[in-house]
Amino acid sequence: MGEEVTSDSNPLRGVACWGGPHASNYSKTKTQTKMAKAIEITGPQIFRLRVLESARPYAKDSALAGQTYSRVTYNGTVFTINDKDPFLADLKAGKVHTAFLLENEDTITDADGNTSTVTRLAFDGYASNAQMIGLTKTDAVLQSIMKGSFKAEAELSEEDILALEQ
Repeated sequence: MGEEVTSDSNPLRGVACWGGPHASNYSKTKTQTKMAKAIEITGPQIFRLRVLESARPYAKDSALAGQTYSRVTYNGTVFTINDKDPFLADLKAGKVHTAFLLENEDTITDADGNTSTVTRLAFDGYASNAQMIGLTKTDAVLQSIMKGSFKAEAELSEEDILALEQ
């Protein structure tokens, strides 16, 4: 930890795209990446996530060659997601409650020594509406158990309990 991360030392360099074209597409550049900032997108902000294009093939020399990805934008920054990820179908169907992204600011130095800062996003997961409903129901049940006010949906009579014990 504390070690400087560059696009050359990143083992996922050819896979993740880091929110834009593959790092190998930048000729004679060096990228310095700071720690990622977690972004949680929920509520009406979810509507700011838009799929720009789908079914883009990964590079032939990529570990994901033969698969495809989609380009998604949030607040004007584009990131990529593998087309197999269920997030894309849920996003299109309006079933995403919360999306999680990682934001990096990279300082890129070209061969001439010129530097620029680029904001990149990476997809880090999501929670669907169904998952959040289930979580809310579970939390309510646990809270009622802890308060001692839990009532089972089907309470058994003494006769039922005696019948089960035989």
